[in-house]
Amino acid sequence: MRHGATIHAAGEDFGLQRTVPGVGGQLITVQGRAGTYDEVFLPLYGEHQAHNAALAIAAVESFLGDGSVALDADLLAQGLGEATSPGRMQLLGIEPSVLIDAAHNPHGAAALVEAVRANFNFEEIAVVVGILGDKDVDGILAPLATIATRFYVTASGSDRAVETEDLAERAEQATDPDRVIAVSDPVEAVELAREWADEGSGRGVLVTGSITLLGEVLTAAKQSGWAL
Repeated sequence: MRHGATIHAAGEDFGLQRTVPGVGGQLITVQGRAGTYDEVFLPLYGEHQAHNAALAIAAVESFLGDGSVALDADLLAQGLGEATSPGRMQLLGIEPSVLIDAAHNPHGAAALVEAVRANFNFEEIAVVVGILGDKDVDGILAPLATIATRFYVTASGSDRAVETEDLAERAEQATDPDRVIAVSDPVEAVELAREWADEGSGRGVLVTGSITLLGEVLTAAKQSGWAL
């Protein structure tokens, strides 16, 4: 490299070895550039977050000792234990459980679905979804439809948001039309989803599709007093 930089690749020079779901997150085992870190608690959900943590560990090893000095286990545990990722597989409320995730592209939606399946035992899920018009709407809805018992389709206040009725039509193409409920007010959509989840056991709520939607729901949840 012109500036003397070296390249170290995930999966070759470092990487995630194992992840085990746990209460409030997951236990990860990482092979860093300089050391192996066994079953460190990461308070985030999803294998993609575990891979992000592995990359962060390798980066710190590279910065501190050019990959020759292992990190202190206690300091690593403390650092990862304080990690947060607002709006990414965030448990916003309980009784019923409400997750929010800003999956705004097909890859993100697919990763979200995989993370929900791996970390939660929901028997039924209400998916509250609102998507911006410059996104791949059908590509986002397709993976979500594989876990949605019902869709509560809505739109955030953004000028770029897909209109509720238009999004409902697209959702009906992705799943059984009887499972799609159009609710123009996103706060009302979440409340209806929460009411439905409260009516049966093993039910949860997932809010996703755009950051603007998550912002409105998070604000409303705090104001109503049910946010964690």
